[in-house]
Amino acid sequence: MQYDFSQQRLLDKRHFRFMEDGLLIHSSSAGKVHEYEIKYENIGTKIIYWKNGLNAYLLVAAFFTVVSIIFYFDTTEPKIEPSMQLFLLALIPSSILLYFITYKKARYITNSANLNPIELFSDKPNIEAVDHFIDEILSRRRIFLLQRFGQMNKNLSYEPQYYSLTWLLDNEVINKEEYDQKLQELNSLYPSTPTIKGFAIEK
Repeated sequence: MQYDFSQQRLLDKRHFRFMEDGLLIHSSSAGKVHEYEIKYENIGTKIIYWKNGLNAYLLVAAFFTVVSIIFYFDTTEPKIEPSMQLFLLALIPSSILLYFITYKKARYITNSANLNPIELFSDKPNIEAVDHFIDEILSRRRIFLLQRFGQMNKNLSYEPQYYSLTWLLDNEVINKEEYDQKLQELNSLYPSTPTIKGFAIEK
Protein backbone atom coordinates (compact mmCIF):
# COMPACT_ATOMS: atom_id res chain seq x y z
CA MET A 1 0.00 0.00 0.00
CA GLN A 2 1.41 3.37 -1.06
CA TYR A 3 1.61 5.94 1.70
CA ASP A 4 3.04 9.43 1.23
CA PHE A 5 3.38 11.93 4.03
CA SER A 6 4.07 15.66 3.68
CA GLN A 7 4.90 18.46 6.10
CA GLN A 8 5.38 22.19 5.68
CA ARG A 9 6.53 24.90 8.05
CA LEU A 10 7.10 28.36 6.56
CA LEU A 11 9.78 27.79 3.89
CA ASP A 12 10.64 24.26 5.06
CA LYS A 13 8.96 21.33 3.31
CA ARG A 14 9.27 17.59 3.85
CA HIS A 15 7.86 14.81 1.71
CA PHE A 16 8.21 11.14 2.64
CA ARG A 17 7.49 8.14 0.41
CA PHE A 18 7.80 4.49 1.31
CA MET A 19 9.94 2.45 -1.04
CA GLU A 20 10.23 -1.32 -1.15
CA ASP A 21 13.31 -1.36 1.07
CA GLY A 22 13.26 1.99 2.85
CA LEU A 23 12.03 5.55 3.03
CA LEU A 24 12.58 8.22 0.37
CA ILE A 25 12.89 11.71 1.85
CA HIS A 26 12.57 14.90 -0.18
CA SER A 27 13.23 18.13 1.70
CA SER A 28 13.46 21.75 0.63
CA SER A 29 14.35 24.84 2.62
CA ALA A 30 14.56 28.37 1.19
CA GLY A 31 15.08 27.02 -2.31
CA LYS A 32 17.63 24.35 -1.35
CA VAL A 33 16.49 20.84 -2.27
CA HIS A 34 17.80 17.57 -0.87
CA GLU A 35 16.58 14.06 -1.66
CA TYR A 36 17.87 10.80 -0.24
CA GLU A 37 16.77 7.31 0.78
CA ILE A 38 17.26 5.59 4.12
CA LYS A 39 17.17 1.80 4.05
CA TYR A 40 15.15 0.00 6.71
CA GLU A 41 18.36 -1.57 8.01
CA ASN A 42 19.56 1.95 8.94
CA ILE A 43 16.35 3.18 10.56
CA GLY A 44 16.36 2.97 14.34
CA THR A 45 13.55 2.94 16.88
CA LYS A 46 14.78 5.69 19.20
CA ILE A 47 12.57 8.82 19.26
CA ILE A 48 14.18 12.12 20.28
CA TYR A 49 12.04 15.17 21.02
CA TRP A 50 13.57 18.59 20.32
CA LYS A 51 12.29 22.14 20.42
CA ASN A 52 14.21 25.38 20.13
CA GLY A 53 14.77 28.52 18.11
CA LEU A 54 17.84 30.56 17.28
CA ASN A 55 18.62 31.92 20.73
CA ALA A 56 20.89 34.57 19.20
CA TYR A 57 17.78 36.58 18.31
CA LEU A 58 16.71 36.62 21.97
CA LEU A 59 20.18 37.77 22.97
CA VAL A 60 19.97 40.58 20.41
CA ALA A 61 16.54 41.60 21.75
CA ALA A 62 17.85 41.60 25.32
CA PHE A 63 20.89 43.64 24.29
CA PHE A 64 18.84 46.34 22.57
CA THR A 65 16.41 46.41 25.50
CA VAL A 66 19.25 47.16 27.91
CA VAL A 67 20.73 49.77 25.55
CA SER A 68 17.36 51.46 25.13
CA ILE A 69 16.85 51.64 28.90
CA ILE A 70 20.32 53.12 29.39
CA PHE A 71 19.74 55.76 26.71
CA TYR A 72 16.30 56.60 28.13
CA PHE A 73 17.62 57.38 31.60
CA ASP A 74 20.89 58.91 30.40
CA THR A 75 20.87 62.66 31.09
CA THR A 76 24.39 63.45 29.94
CA GLU A 77 25.01 65.54 26.87
CA PRO A 78 24.88 65.05 23.98
CA LYS A 79 21.66 63.04 24.25
CA ILE A 80 20.86 60.40 21.68
CA GLU A 81 18.44 61.43 18.96
CA PRO A 82 14.80 60.33 19.44
CA SER A 83 14.84 58.73 15.99
CA MET A 84 17.75 56.51 17.09
CA GLN A 85 15.85 55.54 20.23
CA LEU A 86 12.85 54.57 18.11
CA PHE A 87 15.10 52.58 15.79
CA LEU A 88 16.54 50.63 18.72
CA LEU A 89 13.07 50.00 20.11
CA ALA A 90 11.93 48.70 16.73
CA LEU A 91 14.79 46.18 16.69
CA ILE A 92 13.52 44.54 19.88
CA PRO A 93 10.18 43.15 18.59
CA SER A 94 11.81 42.37 15.24
CA SER A 95 14.41 40.18 16.95
CA ILE A 96 11.74 38.46 19.05
CA LEU A 97 9.68 37.84 15.91
CA LEU A 98 12.68 36.28 14.17
CA TYR A 99 13.15 33.97 17.16
CA PHE A 100 9.59 32.67 16.87
CA ILE A 101 9.94 32.31 13.10
CA THR A 102 12.99 30.06 13.61
CA TYR A 103 11.41 28.23 16.57
CA LYS A 104 10.39 24.69 15.79
CA LYS A 105 9.40 21.47 17.51
CA ALA A 106 10.79 18.34 15.95
CA ARG A 107 11.05 14.62 16.47
CA TYR A 108 13.94 12.49 15.28
CA ILE A 109 13.77 8.77 14.56
CA THR A 110 17.27 7.45 15.10
CA ASN A 111 19.27 4.65 16.70
CA SER A 112 21.38 4.38 19.84
CA ALA A 113 24.38 5.85 18.01
CA ASN A 114 22.25 8.74 16.64
CA LEU A 115 23.11 7.76 13.06
CA ASN A 116 20.85 8.38 10.04
CA PRO A 117 18.26 10.46 11.91
CA ILE A 118 14.91 11.16 10.26
CA GLU A 119 13.63 14.64 11.14
CA LEU A 120 9.91 15.26 11.45
CA PHE A 121 8.07 18.40 12.52
CA SER A 122 6.29 17.35 15.72
CA ASP A 123 2.90 18.87 14.93
CA LYS A 124 2.65 19.27 11.13
CA PRO A 125 -0.06 18.80 10.01
CA ASN A 126 -0.98 17.71 13.55
CA ILE A 127 0.40 15.59 16.37
CA GLU A 128 -1.92 12.63 15.68
CA ALA A 129 -0.88 12.44 12.02
CA VAL A 130 2.82 12.48 12.96
CA ASP A 131 2.28 9.78 15.59
CA HIS A 132 0.52 7.61 13.00
CA PHE A 133 3.27 8.13 10.43
CA ILE A 134 6.00 7.17 12.93
CA ASP A 135 4.04 4.01 13.80
CA GLU A 136 3.78 3.23 10.08
CA ILE A 137 7.54 3.63 9.59
CA LEU A 138 8.35 1.30 12.47
CA SER A 139 5.71 -1.22 11.39
CA ARG A 140 6.96 -1.40 7.79
CA ARG A 141 10.55 -1.57 9.04
CA ARG A 142 9.71 -4.56 11.23
CA ILE A 143 7.79 -6.39 8.48
CA PHE A 144 10.55 -5.85 5.92
CA LEU A 145 13.43 -6.85 8.21
CA LEU A 146 11.61 -9.91 9.52
CA GLN A 147 10.95 -11.01 5.97
CA ARG A 148 14.56 -10.51 4.95
CA PHE A 149 16.44 -11.72 8.03
CA GLY A 150 13.93 -13.60 10.18
CA GLN A 151 12.86 -16.47 7.90
CA MET A 152 14.45 -19.74 8.93
CA ASN A 153 15.61 -21.94 6.04
CA LYS A 154 17.15 -25.39 6.33
CA ASN A 155 18.83 -24.97 2.95
CA LEU A 156 21.03 -22.24 4.39
CA SER A 157 23.85 -22.73 6.87
CA TYR A 158 23.18 -22.30 10.56
CA GLU A 159 25.72 -19.60 11.38
CA PRO A 160 24.46 -16.67 9.21
CA GLN A 161 20.87 -17.35 10.28
CA TYR A 162 21.90 -17.32 13.93
CA TYR A 163 23.70 -14.01 13.57
CA SER A 164 20.73 -12.58 11.65
CA LEU A 165 18.52 -13.36 14.63
CA THR A 166 21.04 -11.71 16.95
CA TRP A 167 21.07 -8.64 14.69
CA LEU A 168 17.26 -8.47 14.75
CA LEU A 169 17.31 -8.58 18.55
CA ASP A 170 20.07 -5.98 18.89
CA ASN A 171 18.26 -3.61 16.53
CA GLU A 172 14.92 -3.96 18.32
CA VAL A 173 13.14 -5.62 15.42
CA ILE A 174 12.18 -8.49 17.73
CA ASN A 175 12.10 -8.78 21.50
CA LYS A 176 13.79 -11.42 23.65
CA GLU A 177 10.75 -13.69 23.67
CA GLU A 178 10.47 -13.61 19.88
CA TYR A 179 14.21 -14.18 19.62
CA ASP A 180 14.00 -17.30 21.80
CA GLN A 181 11.10 -18.65 19.73
CA LYS A 182 12.92 -18.12 16.44
CA LEU A 183 16.13 -19.57 17.81
CA GLN A 184 14.21 -22.66 18.88
CA GLU A 185 12.69 -22.84 15.39
CA LEU A 186 16.17 -22.55 13.84
CA ASN A 187 17.62 -25.23 16.10
CA SER A 188 14.76 -27.60 15.26
CA LEU A 189 15.74 -27.51 11.56
CA TYR A 190 19.03 -29.27 12.26
CA PRO A 191 19.35 -32.88 13.54
CA SER A 192 22.51 -31.94 15.39
CA THR A 193 22.14 -28.33 16.44
CA PRO A 194 25.34 -26.28 16.48
CA THR A 195 26.03 -24.08 19.47
CA ILE A 196 27.73 -20.72 19.48
CA LYS A 197 30.69 -20.41 21.81
CA GLY A 198 32.54 -17.13 21.64
CA PHE A 199 33.27 -16.51 17.98
CA ALA A 200 33.27 -20.18 16.97
CA ILE A 201 30.50 -22.65 16.19
CA GLU A 202 30.73 -26.12 17.61
CA LYS A 203 28.65 -29.15 16.68
